[in-house]
Amino acid sequence: MDHLERMRIAEGLCDRLTGKYADGILMGGVYGSVARGIDTKWSDLDMLFVTDDRCEAQGQHLIYRGTAAGYMVIKRGELEGLLANPSLESVCGWPFYMGVLSMIKVLCGDASLVETWLDIGRSVPEVKFRENLEKHLPELILESYGRIFSSRERGNEDDWYCAVLEVLFEMRDALCLLNGSWVMHDYAQGMRDTFEFPKLPRRYKEIVPLLWQARDIDTAMPLAKELVENFRELLREEGIRMREFSSVSDIPV
Repeated sequence: MDHLERMRIAEGLCDRLTGKYADGILMGGVYGSVARGIDTKWSDLDMLFVTDDRCEAQGQHLIYRGTAAGYMVIKRGELEGLLANPSLESVCGWPFYMGVLSMIKVLCGDASLVETWLDIGRSVPEVKFRENLEKHLPELILESYGRIFSSRERGNEDDWYCAVLEVLFEMRDALCLLNGSWVMHDYAQGMRDTFEFPKLPRRYKEIVPLLWQARDIDTAMPLAKELVENFRELLREEGIRMREFSSVSDIPV
């Protein structure tokens, strides 16, 4: 399947959904490699539709002639709530939707709404980013970081690199909130997108590529240790608290 065929499928889905749900579809389009025009024969098709709050349309994932395809559907009220409150509570939180809206190629509905939604995300007060980052820090980075060292201690040569990637991706998400910004790509290029952020751990731009390319745990461990220590140093400099407890009685329940 080539780019033109993916676009024909996307346009056909727009026609089907707008035909079935009439005025319920406010905006729909493609994002990812198809929106950029760089998809290959192996690429999937990603679409997003934003609906009126009363619309009953549902997203789905499917295989179309051997190609993975899917479209997400989100109600306008839910989207605007996510954009106004920069959370990481789901995979599709504030950084995800800001990235998608920044690249989407609109195929149906009102294209001007995209800028309206981006403005909502861009106008979030800094205090909200900081509050949400503090809220999510206990579930980010440290568990995955510990798994790298546990893999070494257990003699497990299979899992350590997965833990390295988790550390990198979770730090990417944390840095999105710290900087009030987002990335435009997945995987390694998404990590390189963060290099443009103004607030980064010391030596972040040097350590991340080395850690990504590490092929043995003995190389990865000191790099991961330096990266996480420098990240915690950055949090302290920014006045971001990573809540820790030393007594069970102090833990709120």
